[in-house]
Amino acid sequence: MVHAHPQAYPKDRGITWPRLYDILLFLLTRGNEHTYRNEVLDLAEIRAGHDVLDIGCGTGTQALEIHRRVQPGGRVTGVDLSSNMIAHARRKARGAGLDIEFERADAASLPFGDGRFDVVTITTVLHMIPEAKRKPCLLEASRVLKPAGRLLIIDYAGATRERRHWSAKHGRHGLFDLASLHGALIAIGFAKVREAPLSQLSLHALIGVKS
Repeated sequence: MVHAHPQAYPKDRGITWPRLYDILLFLLTRGNEHTYRNEVLDLAEIRAGHDVLDIGCGTGTQALEIHRRVQPGGRVTGVDLSSNMIAHARRKARGAGLDIEFERADAASLPFGDGRFDVVTITTVLHMIPEAKRKPCLLEASRVLKPAGRLLIIDYAGATRERRHWSAKHGRHGLFDLASLHGALIAIGFAKVREAPLSQLSLHALIGVKS
């Protein structure tokens, strides 16, 4: 979600500077990342016992918070294209004493069976993915969800000139409109699709339930 230098995410590698990512996110949220994460996970309606997939997990901060929410009896898996991010996320989980699975994987080709997860989250990832790969990513998210499972996508939306936070107006952030995916979700079988603004960083949520 940070506005990183283009070299931070070369083709097919993802963002490669995990410590810089964490610092920039801290600055962008003005130290309120915990509040931001809670708002995201409230929208996902994650509960104890859920099996959750966090696509584009980055340095693992959100996955750690999900793990706490799904206990007892649940689990969380994080995937990211960047091997650096995955290594950093694993260190975070070990440091926190949490058993979380992190795997390097492409969102358009997930290494999981059909219908495994109760919830899939894709947080500030799709704006970094080429347009031609976005539908395959959504199809994969649908495939690994259980029937009636929830998909939560967080990203930038709306007219660029109306976005209040500066980070939402520039680079890939400013070129992306999450609302444009509303019809695509319905077309691939999601129901009860709704949009909701977040309180921070001019981000929006798109939420759908797998039919």
